[in-house]
Amino acid sequence: MCDPTPHDSRRPDSGKRSKGSLALFLIAAATGLVNLAGAICVEADVLVSSDQFLVIALLEDDGVHAREMAADAAAPADEESVALAQAMDEAETDGEAAADSEESIRLAATDTPEPAVNERYKDGTHYRTLPVAQPTSAPPDKVEVVEVFWYGCPHCYTLEPHIQAWKADMPADAQFVRMPATLNRGWQLHARVFYTAEALGVLEEVHEELFREIHGNGNQLNTEESLVEFFGRYGVSEEQFMETFNSFAVQTRLRQSDNLVRRYRITGVPAVVVNGKYVTGADMAGGATQLFEVVNFLVEKESG
Repeated sequence: MCDPTPHDSRRPDSGKRSKGSLALFLIAAATGLVNLAGAICVEADVLVSSDQFLVIALLEDDGVHAREMAADAAAPADEESVALAQAMDEAETDGEAAADSEESIRLAATDTPEPAVNERYKDGTHYRTLPVAQPTSAPPDKVEVVEVFWYGCPHCYTLEPHIQAWKADMPADAQFVRMPATLNRGWQLHARVFYTAEALGVLEEVHEELFREIHGNGNQLNTEESLVEFFGRYGVSEEQFMETFNSFAVQTRLRQSDNLVRRYRITGVPAVVVNGKYVTGADMAGGATQLFEVVNFLVEKESG
């Protein structure tokens, strides 16, 4: 591999030669019999000179520079030769400085950090990324947004108007899904109520009313009798309700919900899961309004 960085032309093998090596530079003498044409690098143990040559040598082991030897041993040297030697040294010094400058620029460019991605909402702060993405029910061109809730949760109840407002103006490529949490037996009962209403085709009618009945009227809807009475208001007979409530289809949906909620690693509600990858909530986002700003951000992130 060729290194484009310039090297010292005087000592191409600097630091690698064995002890006793000499770099000899022969410069034409003042007699003018031989013109200065350049320098020859040799390895020798003896330095030879004559009255026709000015020997400028560098003994690597001693650190003795050629010009110091020349001053003592070759007084007849003409001014032109000395000037030429000085010019060569200056050129080498300038070359080394240029090499150092180029190296500094190269290192500075290499060490310049990449600009950080400027995202308004941060993973681990406003939302968290699941270690494994979970399956969704949305078609390929849609981003699934799942609300995980419990009818008996007061925070879910206060979030419901914000859910409805967001749904009215949600991104075109988002698909909204509700999923009841099943983290304990009380929650499982209300999750079964949700899937029973869905199977009976009355979910849109009763969903908000279930919240109001529990939190507004104080009716906890935690017995079969209270549930039969409640659904009777919407034209569902006791037989219809009980048959659907205990059906295999509702039991299957309940198991599916329980499995997904656990895969989402949800330990409290309300929570929102975006495209099976990201989990957020009002507590992480900083409030109900901010929650749906984060949701929109994640929908856009997945759409892009």
